[in-house]
Amino acid sequence: MARQPKFKPKYSKRRKKWTLSIPPTHSPTGKRMVLSFDDEKAAKTRADAITDKRSPLPKIAVNIDPQLIADAVQCDDAVRSLGFRGLKDFVEQQIARIERTETSPRLGELLDIFESDHSGNWSLDYLRARWKPFRNKLIDLEETRIAHLVEDVWRDWFAAWRNSSNPAPATYNQQLGMTRSIFELRLAKISHPINPLNDIPALKDIRGDVPVFTPQEARKVLYAAWEHDPDLVPYFAIALFAGLRPDSELIRLKFEDIRWKENHIIVEVTKTRVRRRFVDIEEPLRAWLEMWRLKKAKGSVIPEGFRKRWERIVRGYYTTPKASLASPGKWEPLVEWIPDITRHSYASYWEAAHRNEQACRERLAANMGHTSYKTFDSKYRNAQTPSAAEEFWGILPPASTSNIVTIA
Repeated sequence: MARQPKFKPKYSKRRKKWTLSIPPTHSPTGKRMVLSFDDEKAAKTRADAITDKRSPLPKIAVNIDPQLIADAVQCDDAVRSLGFRGLKDFVEQQIARIERTETSPRLGELLDIFESDHSGNWSLDYLRARWKPFRNKLIDLEETRIAHLVEDVWRDWFAAWRNSSNPAPATYNQQLGMTRSIFELRLAKISHPINPLNDIPALKDIRGDVPVFTPQEARKVLYAAWEHDPDLVPYFAIALFAGLRPDSELIRLKFEDIRWKENHIIVEVTKTRVRRRFVDIEEPLRAWLEMWRLKKAKGSVIPEGFRKRWERIVRGYYTTPKASLASPGKWEPLVEWIPDITRHSYASYWEAAHRNEQACRERLAANMGHTSYKTFDSKYRNAQTPSAAEEFWGILPPASTSNIVTIA
């Protein structure tokens, strides 16, 4: 009697699952298969089922229903017309697809990976105001395997969310864009070579102009930092006069990235497809950073304890009469700080100052890190007058530098 193969499940540390290896003689595809299970009991149950159903092929052939053979021949012709090499090829591919589906990561795993990869560049404000609300909306889908999250599922999900919550276009588009980014992860590409959210349209945003600082508000922020916490001057000046993304690009910037002789700032890749860009150092920015240039400052432009110090400037601790650190809720905000408002301000005033110059659009797109001018035109535009631009770009530090502390 021939030796009977043993079907014994094994635990895979790499897959973190129980696996069962099925030899070609007992596989429905005629090739070796490896099935995965969440627990040992399920794997043993499947192994026992295969053992129980084993029987010599000659005996099976004797008992095959003739109609089954006829159906198999018809199916073979049908699947060949669809581009498969035959019924066997069709079955193999379907089983492989099912296996990929059942072993694909859950959405929660993708979200964890994305957060781990990018959270080092996020500010606390971004984490609280953007990422956590985004993830909370998807909480009911986190245990779903991503292979099941096809385009139709996402269309239905976004439609249901719109009907139940009536989100503003900006909120809806932000959720759509961030979800689409999740499916650009390499692990997601295994199940979805084509992003399942690519063809889901955004909502037309009719909210009006994007928020920007007035020249007076920009001056208030810079002067407050200059007077009360000079270490924050580089952050605010670069945010306003170079347009770097304040919660990612600027957080990572070092003084060594400011190339004074070449008159540009090197910005490495963060969230766009533009791998690296060079942003011009405008005259007001050079004036605000002159002390740091003379001192040949090195290291991060972000000082220690940045978040609390930033809040004291923007939330109005220094400018609120009789303000107390113990009662931040009583501070009167210096300005209304909206995410990316410094970036919006830079783009709008830059466009106003250079509107009639040759290649203005191309230069602005390059400075912003956009692939084309279309992004600014649709998302950043808040048209300003040339006179307002002249006032904005004319904001210079106070004549006296006596309040600037020595940089070690």
